[in-house]
Amino acid sequence: MHRAVVYICIAVFTLAGCQESEVVKSISQKNQKVWNLNSWSVQSTQMPINYKSIGTVVSDQRIDVSSRATGYIKNIFALEGDKVFKGQVLIALDDADVEGAILQAEASINTAKLAVHDADIDVERYKDLFKKGSVSENIMRKTQLFRDRANDALDTAKTTLSIAQSQRQYIKMSSEVEGIVVERHLRKGDLATPGKPILTIESSQGLFFDTYVAESQISKIKKGASVAVFIDALNKKVDAIIARVVPAGDSTTRRYKIKIALSNDEGLLSGMFGRVNFILGEKTAVIIPASALVERGGLRGVFVINDQQEAYFRWLNLGAETKEGIEVRAGLVINEKIILQGNSQIREGDIVKHSAILETVNE
Repeated sequence: MHRAVVYICIAVFTLAGCQESEVVKSISQKNQKVWNLNSWSVQSTQMPINYKSIGTVVSDQRIDVSSRATGYIKNIFALEGDKVFKGQVLIALDDADVEGAILQAEASINTAKLAVHDADIDVERYKDLFKKGSVSENIMRKTQLFRDRANDALDTAKTTLSIAQSQRQYIKMSSEVEGIVVERHLRKGDLATPGKPILTIESSQGLFFDTYVAESQISKIKKGASVAVFIDALNKKVDAIIARVVPAGDSTTRRYKIKIALSNDEGLLSGMFGRVNFILGEKTAVIIPASALVERGGLRGVFVINDQQEAYFRWLNLGAETKEGIEVRAGLVINEKIILQGNSQIREGDIVKHSAILETVNE
């Protein structure tokens, strides 16, 4: 008897629960909206593996302009930051000492010429006297020796004049390259000496972009590969080629230096900051249109359409943005359907009907 009562109660409660479930389902179906929207079928595609690194524009040619002569600086015609051209006069020394040395050498030559002239006359005269026996052989020999010494003195004076005149070319110093003056070591009135820098010039031809990459990536970066370097100051990309991969890494950072040759671009200057993107290969990835993304509760995701054509929000782990769309690292399965145009008014469980299924992002 008691068992019969229990079975009857269970049957009643079960029937009541089923009826309540049907009621909830009926109410839910009544609240569903129907949307006519395009959908997109999730597909995989090949995309490049990018590795980005920051760096600095540097000059591969840095020249110190110095004097080969000793003298006081009379004028400096270029200052820090000035652009200079090949052959442009940059520095002038005081030429008083050089011109004085030239005049002194010329006077020495004139004196030596007179001495040689007198010595020649003496030798010719003593030759006749020696033939007649009027002078001894010793006197004759001394006269010839004096003439030889006079000729030697003339040669020495000529050499001295040549050296003094050669100093004129060092009075004015010109730039050997086209570039920018980056440092001035001496000022007007300072004493210039051989080998001591007066100006430092960085060539604007043959600029490089120096960057460092992790040791895990160094084997994938090849010399001669084309890359694009984005220069922040110019707000544009500059074509470049990997010129050198330095095989010696830093023992502390474990990073390796890469030198990238930049194409000549107007406005490009040494010291500018930039970013380079290396393409290390390809990978299989899922890319969805940016238009499909919806943000809910601070999370970005898409509405996925199930087999019953019901839409449900799904959070996605997103990757890099590309020209084709946005990479999805996790959250979607191949051939799943998502709403192509994100709509914040769609609610969980809404029906998406008569949607055109697009296979590619560009359609």
